[in-house]
Amino acid sequence: MMQINWNRLIVLLLPVRLRTGTIYAFLSSLVAPIVTLYNNLLAYNATTSYKLRHTSQVWSIEKVLNDEFDPVERRIRIFDAGGNSIIPLYPDADLRPVSLNDDLTSCLILQADSGYDSGAFDFVVRLPYRYADSQVYHIKSLINYYKLAGKRYDIIFLT
Repeated sequence: MMQINWNRLIVLLLPVRLRTGTIYAFLSSLVAPIVTLYNNLLAYNATTSYKLRHTSQVWSIEKVLNDEFDPVERRIRIFDAGGNSIIPLYPDADLRPVSLNDDLTSCLILQADSGYDSGAFDFVVRLPYRYADSQVYHIKSLINYYKLAGKRYDIIFLT
């Protein structure tokens, strides 16, 4: 979009005899609402162009999420869900599940539900660490905006 230098435009459109400080200040105050609208239009144009350049492809969603939440290291990744089968841990002798911890208050999750065949997800978004709740809502809104309709996803935190 065309960039306009409003201060220079005001000076160039004034006749030479009227180029004084008071007239320039008066005309600048008259043009100020137009400049504000013009700047809002430029910002809207930039965000709309960014949204139109990105699609529902995996690389594009990854790029949007990394641009917004991890611009330096770019560690946010998207993987297909499912494909792994559940292998229970049993000792050979009595076919009971292995208890990795004596207290039952904490458990060890080897993989999230979305990683197994029975998961109800189409893709998994892996985040490098746990974000604040407001940022997680923003991540979900970005994913919902760019993903295809009917696709389901799960978010996994690496920590």
